[in-house]
Amino acid sequence: MNKSFPFINMLSKVKRVISIIGRPKGVSMSFKSISVADAAQSIKNGVLVIDVREQNEYDQAHIENSVLVPLSTVSAEKINEINPQNKTILIHCHAGKRSKVAANIILSQGYAGEILELDEGISAWIEFGQKIIS
Repeated sequence: MNKSFPFINMLSKVKRVISIIGRPKGVSMSFKSISVADAAQSIKNGVLVIDVREQNEYDQAHIENSVLVPLSTVSAEKINEINPQNKTILIHCHAGKRSKVAANIILSQGYAGEILELDEGISAWIEFGQKIIS
């Protein structure tokens, strides 16, 4: 066992145990990147839309009823605070990079809800003629 990296060794053991016993029911360990069409349908179905861009970007254009949580403030705790009903969340940014980072952050902090991510961000949303608030 490598004593210089105890955390990595422990993480490796945890991954082995999870692979053997399976993940707990209801615990998400990944997110799903989706298209604009799938995102629009998900919004109609009642997902909570989380915008991880900065305030000035949000002020210029945002998806109706979205909640601004800038990437620098994203945490599983914050998502749980704004989503007490544990709805599926749809995370987006401008082009899809920050939203993927945000999804990975909250997953790494133990977030157990379902996470969707708008693959190419609000830029694709606008390009496909979807409604925005500006």
